[in-house]
Amino acid sequence: MLKKKRLLTAVMIVGFVLMSVLPAAALEINVQTPNIPAALPFFWMQEKAELPAAIDLNINLSPNHQRGITLLGRNNIDLLVTGSNVGANAYNRGLNIKMLNVNTWGIDYLLTNGFQADSWQDLKGKELALPLQGGPLDFLARYLASENGLNPEEDLNLVYRPLPGAAKLFMSGEFDAIILPEPLATVSLARGKDAQLSMDIQKEWAEIHGDDRIPFVALFASGKFTEEYPQFTDIINGYYKQGVAWINNNPTAAAELASRHFNMPAPLLKRSFSRVNLNIYSDAETRELIELYFGEILEMYPELIGGNLPDEEFYY
Repeated sequence: MLKKKRLLTAVMIVGFVLMSVLPAAALEINVQTPNIPAALPFFWMQEKAELPAAIDLNINLSPNHQRGITLLGRNNIDLLVTGSNVGANAYNRGLNIKMLNVNTWGIDYLLTNGFQADSWQDLKGKELALPLQGGPLDFLARYLASENGLNPEEDLNLVYRPLPGAAKLFMSGEFDAIILPEPLATVSLARGKDAQLSMDIQKEWAEIHGDDRIPFVALFASGKFTEEYPQFTDIINGYYKQGVAWINNNPTAAAELASRHFNMPAPLLKRSFSRVNLNIYSDAETRELIELYFGEILEMYPELIGGNLPDEEFYY
């Protein structure tokens, strides 16, 4: 009888604990992400993983990073996939957000129209299209050109056009060269008559720093969400890491999953995955690589990350 009473007491205690930490109904977690490989772990969670019943995942595909930051800052969404620099800039401007992980370390390529650029010197006097003046690709183009003996202002004809329109213009022969992320790079190579893959931007970075990993894309959460729901933050972050592993281990199935949501052919997407470094590394390694990347940005475009290296509170 005593054992039965103890067991009943233990069950009641567990029940009270669960009631105190879990919402009465499933918690709707709102995510915004562009249609890039880093979005796929969320679709994997939604369609293939067995998420806890207490979580209702709502995913919105949108390329509007600045609106995403605004929504995250207002707590209208809970999670945002965006550029690491975009999150750092918002944090340094006072937004209460946390970086949960960096997930995309290689995604950008230099394509040329009708000629092969084996070095940056081959781009001298050429038109180079970039998506945004003062953006990450503008920084990388200027930085790498400068490190390879060019004066970007004098030796390159830099043209700024938003994506995906710039890729379409490149495919029609409009520009000499363009830097594109995947999967747009693979699409442009497949559809552009004279398009050639000339440079792997990550390898160009490695020539200088000895490591080809560039912390491009990160997953951010609103500070309010991490404070109110730390257990759900950990669960989602853990499942996200599992989703990354699933994508890397199942490229055919991952391409089919991406095809359904990105409205692009699965074989083309699978080909593009071979040029993407989607991975989660240790916190220490990630921090070191972020500070290297941000440190170089500070030298050229400090406003790109809000003028300072983010402090400890930036990291979850």
